[in-house]
Amino acid sequence: MQTQTTLEGSLDSTPPWRMIHDERKWIDSPSTYGPPHTRGQITVSRWMGATNHHREDTSETDGEFHVIGIAVRAMNLAVYASQRLIHDGRMAPGSIQINKPAQSMRAIFRGCYDMLHLHVPNSLIAEIMDDGRNPVGVADAFGDPAPFRDPIVEGLAQALIRAEHVGGALGPTYADSIGLAITAKLIARHAAQSRPLSKPAVAALTRWRLKRVVDFVDAHLADPIGLADLAAATGLSRMHFAAQFRAATGLRPHEYLLRRRIERAQTLLSASRLPLCEVALDVGFKSQAHFTTVFARFVGETPNAWRHRNVGMADVGGTTKSVES
Repeated sequence: MQTQTTLEGSLDSTPPWRMIHDERKWIDSPSTYGPPHTRGQITVSRWMGATNHHREDTSETDGEFHVIGIAVRAMNLAVYASQRLIHDGRMAPGSIQINKPAQSMRAIFRGCYDMLHLHVPNSLIAEIMDDGRNPVGVADAFGDPAPFRDPIVEGLAQALIRAEHVGGALGPTYADSIGLAITAKLIARHAAQSRPLSKPAVAALTRWRLKRVVDFVDAHLADPIGLADLAAATGLSRMHFAAQFRAATGLRPHEYLLRRRIERAQTLLSASRLPLCEVALDVGFKSQAHFTTVFARFVGETPNAWRHRNVGMADVGGTTKSVES
């Protein structure tokens, strides 16, 4: 046996400024409560009660409205939208579940239930979205119907419930403003999630700062050089320097440093007979092994192989000798 606690008996005595209607049926059509005071007005209703066992209800949303459901209290229920299960179990207070127009709905309530429903006209949604910035259409203004939470909307819903007690001529205006704020917030939330993430453009390093970096690297190639050293040469912070350098060159600072060291190494390998270990030290590598690894990564072959291929046999004093490796 089931019991339901509602305020049905008070419907006829509802003050004219009262904005939250008591639902006789789960997700009643807004027409149940009479014509809205103004065209495009949000109608608010509340479905509340309790059942000792399971209570199953079905409904079809009005084709002219989206319905924003906000849980006023914790509930245990299963919800189906167009025969697809979208929630089963505990629903926390403040949870939001949005139904599209002309959508068949089914719910199984287990215990107490209390849900606030905002019936938002499609024409109002179109008006909110008609600013040229929202890429989604009215039919997909809110996204997936699965429940989610939003602390701002949760706070606004509580304020909307308290609007019942504002009274007088200010009551409808106060409630309408909150309902509009909830709708706009949820539309903006979905629009933000629908847009591809983009990073703000980073200005490229100016030419004079880039020249300072190049000159500093060439002058200190044999020395240990860190990101802080390069940034200091330009007068920028490490974070700003790294981003602007990459925007200007397409390379990370460390990658550029390695490339310059390998280019200098190629010059030394082709123009001198220095052993590989000395070449490595002269261009800033701490060991020949590390030098060989980086050289092979950038050039595609070892320093020794590259030297033999590019220099071959050197003629010194009329005697041909192989290049020292």
